[in-house]
Amino acid sequence: MVHLPKPLELARMALVAAAGSFVMACGSSQSAQQTSTPPPGGGDAAAAGGKKGPKPYDKVITKEAVSDSGLFIVHRIDDKVFYEIPKQELGRELLFVSRLAKTPRIGYGGEENTTQVIRWERKFDKIMLRTVSYENVAADSLPISRAVKASNFDEVIKAFPIQAFNKDSSTIVIDVTDLYTTDVGIMTPGRELRQEFKISMLDRERSYVEYARSFPTNIEVENVITFNADQSPQNPQSRTVSFTMHHSMVRLPEKPMTPRLADPRVGFFSLYQTDYGRPEAEALTRQYILRWRLEPKDTAAFLRGELVEPIKPITYYLDPATPVQWRPWLKRGVEAWNTAFEAAGFRNAIRCIDPPTPQEDPEWSPEDARYSVIRYYPSDIENAYGPNIHDPRTGEIIESDIGWFHNIMKLLTSWYFTQAVSDPRARKLPYPDDLMGELVSFVATHEVGHTLGLPHNMKASNSYPVDSLRSSTFTRLYNTAPSIMDYARFNYVAQPGDNVNTMPGIGPYDKHSIRWGYRPIIGATTSDAETDTLHKWARASETDKMLRFGAQQWLTMDPTSQMEDLGDDAIKAGTYGVANLKRIMGYLYDATYQEGKNFRQLDELYGDVLGQWRREMGHVANIPGGVEIERKVFGVAGPQFTPVTKERQKAALTFLNEQVFTTPTWLLDDRVLGVIAPNGGVQQLADFQTSIMRTTMSNDKLMRLIDQQARLGTQAYSVSELFTDLETMLFKEVTSRGPVDFYRRNLQRNFVQSLIAKAEKPAPAPTGDAFAAFFRGPDVYNTDVRALSRAQLTGLLKKLKSASSSDASTKAHFADLALQIETALDAKKL
Repeated sequence: MVHLPKPLELARMALVAAAGSFVMACGSSQSAQQTSTPPPGGGDAAAAGGKKGPKPYDKVITKEAVSDSGLFIVHRIDDKVFYEIPKQELGRELLFVSRLAKTPRIGYGGEENTTQVIRWERKFDKIMLRTVSYENVAADSLPISRAVKASNFDEVIKAFPIQAFNKDSSTIVIDVTDLYTTDVGIMTPGRELRQEFKISMLDRERSYVEYARSFPTNIEVENVITFNADQSPQNPQSRTVSFTMHHSMVRLPEKPMTPRLADPRVGFFSLYQTDYGRPEAEALTRQYILRWRLEPKDTAAFLRGELVEPIKPITYYLDPATPVQWRPWLKRGVEAWNTAFEAAGFRNAIRCIDPPTPQEDPEWSPEDARYSVIRYYPSDIENAYGPNIHDPRTGEIIESDIGWFHNIMKLLTSWYFTQAVSDPRARKLPYPDDLMGELVSFVATHEVGHTLGLPHNMKASNSYPVDSLRSSTFTRLYNTAPSIMDYARFNYVAQPGDNVNTMPGIGPYDKHSIRWGYRPIIGATTSDAETDTLHKWARASETDKMLRFGAQQWLTMDPTSQMEDLGDDAIKAGTYGVANLKRIMGYLYDATYQEGKNFRQLDELYGDVLGQWRREMGHVANIPGGVEIERKVFGVAGPQFTPVTKERQKAALTFLNEQVFTTPTWLLDDRVLGVIAPNGGVQQLADFQTSIMRTTMSNDKLMRLIDQQARLGTQAYSVSELFTDLETMLFKEVTSRGPVDFYRRNLQRNFVQSLIAKAEKPAPAPTGDAFAAFFRGPDVYNTDVRALSRAQLTGLLKKLKSASSSDASTKAHFADLALQIETALDAKKL
């Protein structure tokens, strides 16, 4: 789950399905509408005697009712559900969370569907259920607050006639059955599922409430809803789809936590709030981090510098469905964060425990919003994820359910096999439970980090010198990266015999970020009162590179902040990585050999080796056109943005020429390809080579090179130099007159086609396809790139026309390229 700054929100919407707007408010937002004009006849009690209005209590809540007390009193009478709402709860804000509890092969049971702040309020003889938004706010004491409220009117989700009052009129009874058996937007599956399976009308006759339970601070309801669906995921002939939904309604904290302002130098997920009551002469958007409320039990001991326990520790439960052999390892992964919380002044701040048995607590449920659970999904998805549910007023994390997909074991095996060559255990499959357990702990620690409010920190691994990753002493002290939140994976740099630590763990940055985000600042009662102290803490990254933060990038600008890289030198790391991948190719067949079994695992792991090679080469391909980013604020010396040096960019191309553009024949093992690839297996490698080459000349990189040349002149690496260097490397056979093999022909063809595409006016992206438009990068047609592309094609055309070869395929290839260029340069194409 990644939260991007506002300028990137539209792109982000095209990349991921968001869990909702993260917004907040300060000041009071309690509704003043909970009192309303009583009905004619003298108030609530009199109204209860009217024929059309509310009825006597015992005529509605009959002796057949099964009742459950808590936040509200919940009554069940046959197939109907009634809420008996205390009047003091009207106008109070509640967090509503809806989950898909059971699904017909659509998603996985337990996944979040909707998160929304709601409020119940009375209007005449009805109770209104309203949504509440905190995107735009102002303190109630300010005159502008009235205008803000008028411009952000809360929606009415549904209205419920008042059915009855209790004896002293302190509670109001409503029938909420329709809320759970009709198509109410926040209660039912979202637009994506509806569109995918052509879901239409909800069938009330086949929808019902399974149970409704009330607890001291929350209500839990589970219901089954059935829709007509033109494309049923289970049985297309049925034209039906049913879901079990779970809905949690949780009281928000009476005393809001003091929100903490975000800082770009320390990574935290955050929410945004536009506060129109601020003294600044602008509509100022403030950004607050998401974090759990941790308060010291013993403030005096905390102020003396002692480690203290929190009043309420962060507690995770294991899903009852979790396989027994992985439970200790998941617990270890969760509780590894205690070392980081010690930097914030807490001990035993986080724990992971088994769920109670049905005998111990028959009402315990993993869907209960009071409990944070590591949900174990029977899924072939190779992943895990760590979201959170938070108070939109303050950013306080209230609950989190980590999604753990069963098939992540397969992904972990792939990663470790292709990256941890220095560990002898990695070379023989299948892996024993103790090794798999370590891998499980690693992923658990990473995902828990997200639930603590931490995003990915892709800058972290760049702070370690590459050769230090071959040091046993260094890696056992500092792991493979300063942060478990980096995609550092496993130590692909270390060589056999180095005897190093191969796995990531809680590192210096993790301790720094948890200290910055969670250490209480005693005496500071407002966000603004904390800023001086937080600024001082954040400045630690100026003198310690291990404490730097770099956000995840979708179009890589900063080559020092990449996914799945290691060390401060991608070229050197890639050299070590290729040496290890060559070793793997030497034992890949034997490592997967199982008498009488098919070649499925061999096929998959060969693809994984190619994928790892592609990643390591891709790290180097992002150096040309790169800009290194150091997050700064006023008062911190130095630039935020520094172009990669010309020498470094040229060195990257030289490396790629040796490792990629020169056909890596060591990946073409006949014993492997002979049993997994009916067509020889050449196309996948050719596609990866092309992808890497195209990365070096992507439009976003070319535009940065133009900007750098405008600023730096001859010190910059120009687009013309990049094109010329690539042409020299890719077309050496034009002058040597030697044959061009299949892989080189493919690279040459794609280089020419890339230049042609940059010289021609691009076709418009499909209307409304923000995802495609974002990844296409900038339009270069009306820039120098167009002219430079045409100039490069013109020069190359002359060389191709004068080239000759005795090899028939090469000769035809050169002629075809020349024809493509001539056609593209035709004046009518201008």
